[in-house]
Amino acid sequence: MRNLLPPLAAYLAAALVTGALASLIQTQLVLAVLLAYDAPVTGTIRAWTTLADLARFGPVMMGIAAVALLPAFWLASRLTRARGATARCILAIVAGASALAVAFWLMREVIPMPAIPGTRTAAGHAWMSLAGAFGGWVFARLRVPAAPAAAAWTATVLVAAPIGLFFAMAPRANDPPPTLAQEHYRVQTVSAGLNRPWSIAFLPDGRALVTEMGGGLRAIALDGTRTDIATDALPARFEHAGVAGMMDVALDPRFEQTGWLYLSMSYGTATANGTRLVRARLNATGAQPRLEDVRILFDGTLKPRPGNNGGRIAFLPDDTLVLSIGDGLAQREAAQRLDDHLGTVIRLDRDGRAPDDNPFARQSGAAAQIYSLGHRNMQGLTIDPFTGDLLASEHGARGGDEINRVLRGRNYGWPVVANGIDYPFASVTPFTRLAGYEDALLQWTPAIAPAGLAVYDGALFADWRGDLLVPALKTRDLRRVKRDGRQIVGEQRLLVERDERVRDVAVGPDGAIYVLTDGPDGALLRLTPSSPTP
Repeated sequence: MRNLLPPLAAYLAAALVTGALASLIQTQLVLAVLLAYDAPVTGTIRAWTTLADLARFGPVMMGIAAVALLPAFWLASRLTRARGATARCILAIVAGASALAVAFWLMREVIPMPAIPGTRTAAGHAWMSLAGAFGGWVFARLRVPAAPAAAAWTATVLVAAPIGLFFAMAPRANDPPPTLAQEHYRVQTVSAGLNRPWSIAFLPDGRALVTEMGGGLRAIALDGTRTDIATDALPARFEHAGVAGMMDVALDPRFEQTGWLYLSMSYGTATANGTRLVRARLNATGAQPRLEDVRILFDGTLKPRPGNNGGRIAFLPDDTLVLSIGDGLAQREAAQRLDDHLGTVIRLDRDGRAPDDNPFARQSGAAAQIYSLGHRNMQGLTIDPFTGDLLASEHGARGGDEINRVLRGRNYGWPVVANGIDYPFASVTPFTRLAGYEDALLQWTPAIAPAGLAVYDGALFADWRGDLLVPALKTRDLRRVKRDGRQIVGEQRLLVERDERVRDVAVGPDGAIYVLTDGPDGALLRLTPSSPTP
């Protein structure tokens, strides 16, 4: 054991150097992108962002390096056992760079975990991998004292220091809003056993129309009776691990005359997929209702990875429709461009054409369809019946979830302006506000993962009229966001006692609140007031 302590200390030092250097490189790559969008990155901002990342992301990167470098250094040591110091150093350098390159590739393409942001491009991947080469040099050249006590002390410091730094700098959880006691509302399970339900809309006869990500479309009556609607006429979908497939459903504003439904879905392949908008006519005659006269109205820009699809549909007061498109994860800067659809809200007429009064209508290509930009992943989109505002709920990364009032032609900042940080604890941007970018009405850090949005306008919960209802996947609750006019004045959590991910929410024609829980055994719930009405 004593003989292992010096090489262990050298290995830990190599991991620390690799992680610290990779953190420094990544921060500069991120800031370079922000500079390309004219963000005011001063020397002071650069220094503070670099130090914050070094303290918060650096330890995470050190852990990744430790896992990646251990087998690489072991193999290099075996291959150079009988060789000279120069050969051992060269092979350790090559092994370190190669180990990091492979680890980054696995994180991006194979392992179900967020990729390191700096490795999203080939150049970034190469620069970040070079940090492993310096780690290899440290491992080969470092001379740790052979005395067991000194080597053990060195190894302890090399482990404890970054761990302590990480916990000192990690984001602090905010106190959650108060939970509304269950005795204030009654929960009825209308239908269970739904396979990853995603969206609710209401037919004129009061039945809830529910989409399932696997392609199911069901009409569900209040007594739980379910009618499956045949969807075989729809185009092929791309489905992936509960993050891609069939998504939203919305009724045409003149549904009783046209019978039209609008559906959003993923299309393409795992390495080239996007968000599609389809219109179909619901034929309710015959033994089984079915979708007919299917027409693809819109295909969004393809992206190289599944996830962040957006996919919510809403109709503006002028009968045009808007559709949210996610940023595509690996291409988040695309949300600041007008040459593709990623990270935008698009606006079309009911036949899929871009209206002439769109804010960028005079430009060609995707720009003519764009209504707003700078979004990450909006999975809630609704019209406020009291103000006519278009409201959206938007996923951040590790924090920075938002409620936005979406205005034509405005830029909502992502990823130049954002609250929260990236999944691996690195900075997305040092800016939470900048001139020229719209501020959120409400933001959550840590994230709650808002997956839908509704404005309560029923009569059953009289005191709730005008409040926002936000289903939360991560915190497994339904948020009631209290408002006084447009001003947000408070927040409550509902359905905490169920401890289930909540996917969508809608206000029924009967004034009840209808909620979809998420997953392969999801349910449609109906919330009504207990007596007395809260």
